[in-house]
Amino acid sequence: MNAPEKIVSDPISVSKTVADPIVTVADDAERPRASKARGPIRSFTAVAVFLLAWQFLVPLVHVPDYVLPLPSVIANRFVETFTLQVANLAVTAMTTLAGLAIALVVGVLLALLVVYVEGVKSVVMPFLAAFNSIPKIAIAPLFVIWFGLGAESKILLAFLLALFPIFVNSMTGLGEIEPDILDLSRLAGGSSYRVFTMVRLMHATPYITDALKVAFPLALVGSIVGEFIGGNRGIGQLILAAQFNLDTPLVFAALLSITVFTTAGIGVITLFERRFLKWRPSQRSR
Repeated sequence: MNAPEKIVSDPISVSKTVADPIVTVADDAERPRASKARGPIRSFTAVAVFLLAWQFLVPLVHVPDYVLPLPSVIANRFVETFTLQVANLAVTAMTTLAGLAIALVVGVLLALLVVYVEGVKSVVMPFLAAFNSIPKIAIAPLFVIWFGLGAESKILLAFLLALFPIFVNSMTGLGEIEPDILDLSRLAGGSSYRVFTMVRLMHATPYITDALKVAFPLALVGSIVGEFIGGNRGIGQLILAAQFNLDTPLVFAALLSITVFTTAGIGVITLFERRFLKWRPSQRSR
């Protein structure tokens, strides 16, 4: 009778077998982070390629500077007029942020009224939808006539352009909640105030921040349109002055200032989401 064979285990192969799933899981966890890290690099690369193509290909077709200036010319003009642009952009930023803040307060309050008072939605929604369909540039001259050339008309235009997206998103976030969640909150002893702050408001906050990302550029457009129609200060007036003087590099430099301001504003909202809305699925893996 043959002796039973001894089964000799290789500790190295066993350790590899056990470690392989762990390594695989770690690799899977690192892949989203690596892809997110590559995103800004790709964006920067695309912008750099676009600017280089603009810088070196436009002279080949002999386009004059007053039609399409080179990025280097725009950069020089931006540096030369930096103080002037900051002063005018500060005026536009003030009217934009004031209009956006008023739109945020009014939009959320209107959404609360629609959610908590039955029958208000059928009155408010058609009115706001009809008013939102009117091009604001068509009624901007009326605001200049009524409120003058000061900041009031620009703030009002910024407010009107930013109101609708904030109201709609706030109404959706506050109202579109599963009834079972509200019932469980009340059964757990939650008062109306706690249900509002811990359930409705928490559910609505991501909707509101998403609305602000849309409403912020719209409010900026409202302020600039108001400056185009009637104003003596602001980035819109700087663009008009550059247009009258055929100073195309200054127009592009002002557009660059607007882009930087808009990007910074949306960046602040994004930082708020990452800091205070970590429970969102889109923020958990960050």
